Amino acid sequence: MITHAEANRLYGGSVEQGHTFLFNLNESYIIDGNQGGNSARWINHSCTPNCRAEVHVNIDGDTRRDRVIIVTLRDIAPGEELTYNYGIVLEVPHTPRLKRLWACRCGTPRCSGTLLQPRARRRAGAA
Repeated sequence: MITHAEANRLYGGSVEQGHTFLFNLNESYIIDGNQGGNSARWINHSCTPNCRAEVHVNIDGDTRRDRVIIVTLRDIAPGEELTYNYGIVLEVPHTPRLKRLWACRCGTPRCSGTLLQPRARRRAGAA
C-alpha cells in the first residue's frame, strides 16, 4: 500500500497512461500492484464482469488494514477467466483521445469501448 501522495510522486498523477495496477483502497491508501502485488493484479476488466471488487473496511478503523476482496457474481466455470469492471473515474473531460488511451478490449456484446466510467454528477446544492 502507498499513500495517494506517493502514487502521484511515483506515477505523476497522469491520466495519460491508459494502464494501471493501482486500486483506490480508501482516502488514505492505494494498493500498488506494481510493487509486489499478488495474482489478483492480473484480473482483467470486463464490461460484463463475473466478479466485483469490494473494499472491506477494518472494524477498528485502521485504514492500513482495509482490504480488497474479489467476489463472484455468479458460478464460475472451471478455466473461465475472472473479470471485474475496473470502474476507472477520471476527474477530467473524457476526450476521444483519453477514451482511446483507456480503450476496453473485453470483446463482450455490451462493451462500452472504454474503461472510463461516467463521473458522478453533483447534486444541486452539493459542495
